[in-house]
Amino acid sequence: MTSNAATEGRPETVVAYTARRIQTAIAEGQYPPGTRLSPNAIATDFGVSHIPVREALASLSARGYIVHRQAQGFFARELSSEDLADIYHMREVLEREAYIMAVSKITDEDIAEMRRVLEEMGQHTSAPDRLRYLELNREFHFVAFKRAESPRLLELLNYLWDIAAPYGAAELIDSTEGWRDHFEYLSRFEARDAGGVIAAMAAHRQYRMRHIEQWEAKKSFPGS
Repeated sequence: MTSNAATEGRPETVVAYTARRIQTAIAEGQYPPGTRLSPNAIATDFGVSHIPVREALASLSARGYIVHRQAQGFFARELSSEDLADIYHMREVLEREAYIMAVSKITDEDIAEMRRVLEEMGQHTSAPDRLRYLELNREFHFVAFKRAESPRLLELLNYLWDIAAPYGAAELIDSTEGWRDHFEYLSRFEARDAGGVIAAMAAHRQYRMRHIEQWEAKKSFPGS
């Protein structure tokens, strides 16, 4: 995965590097859901000091990737299809409003930016690049969300995307199919077709739900 800092020509900080390594380790199954994340063990494994590890864990907790329990420490989040369904329900409600507010206001410059991000996404569809792909996917959709011009709505959407993020990163899988779907989304945005965007995103959420249910079933039955 390539960090945002590296992409923008800035060196990656030790905290950002450590957070990225923890995300990757969770996605690769090195830290299964519910696992306690020991700062000392992580510092030793990654060859960094305890301070950036604790800062990275605090950052990941604030963004919803992991859980912090008072007096107990940090833990990899427990994931379930029921929890994701609840998150997606709230996202569907708010994203629908965001698209209704935003799509008619989208500019040609916004479309050009979405196309640029989509092209970069195409360079990161392989399984090892999954986390970078997810970052770009979020960037793609938030071009439109920002055009709704509602800071409070944007804050809520950022929160929901943060707590949904661990589900997207639950496996380091090839993202080619999802990337191709984005060309349909882009065409809907170009046509300023809010209803089409809403319908396409609803179908995409159903696809993601089915995938998570399949992942969950495999995790429940290790021998399958």
